[in-house]
Amino acid sequence: MDANQAIKLFWKTVAGAAVAGSALAFYASQIEPEQLGITRPKVLRRPPVKTLFFSDIHLGPMYAPQHLEQLVDTINAQEPELVLFGGDFFAKFLRDAHMLSFSWLTAQLRRIHAPLGKYAVWGNHDVRHAAAPFYRMLMEHGGFVPLWDKIVTPAPGITICGLAPYSDGKILRNMPTDGWRICLCHMPDKARYLNLQNVDLMLSGHTHAGQLQLPILTKMILPPGGKMYPYGLYRPQASHAAELFVSRGIGMSGVPFRFLTPPELVVFE
Repeated sequence: MDANQAIKLFWKTVAGAAVAGSALAFYASQIEPEQLGITRPKVLRRPPVKTLFFSDIHLGPMYAPQHLEQLVDTINAQEPELVLFGGDFFAKFLRDAHMLSFSWLTAQLRRIHAPLGKYAVWGNHDVRHAAAPFYRMLMEHGGFVPLWDKIVTPAPGITICGLAPYSDGKILRNMPTDGWRICLCHMPDKARYLNLQNVDLMLSGHTHAGQLQLPILTKMILPPGGKMYPYGLYRPQASHAAELFVSRGIGMSGVPFRFLTPPELVVFE
């Protein structure tokens, strides 16, 4: 191969890489974030009612409020009896408040139908930038019961404990010894040290499964509180049978891309 051929080959390679990079960026920014799917984990103790869990909407520039209408329609299409939200409704509340219509958002949340109730916990983004009181009002007006270190019983034999974002988890000592028992906790890495003796299933979000599945990079960009359990079903404590499921969530944070981590609703039935 002479010098001219080598130069032509080099520029063809560069052009090919640029085209591939542009195609990948388009897919990760425009296509995969819209591919909302349904995940049905097979847990050891099946719930007595159809339960839907979702998390990490991050409403803002990267996940416009208009998405919420379709999200609610998809939730209702699953006909859940119980709906649980794992936190991070907001992206950056003060920055994005101008684009968030409180009345419209609450109207959409009220459309979510769940005969046994709708429950939510705060994510770390829901307590930053003065967001916490607005999050509570939004959830309450939307028909959700916000749980800040609180235990509720939506139906006989079903108990839910919702933990505050930086809770020490002491409230879990008050969980019953029987029935189907859920712990809602935004950050999954807490499962290493929480008292899960009387918990069947812990539900978390926070990680977005890394949001970008790329060698080495994914582990580097996982957030604090979500590095041990990035996505899927785990048994975090050898001494207890409690399982942990970590969702990929709905929206995006940090960068406006999802790659091999499509958004999901999680259904237990």
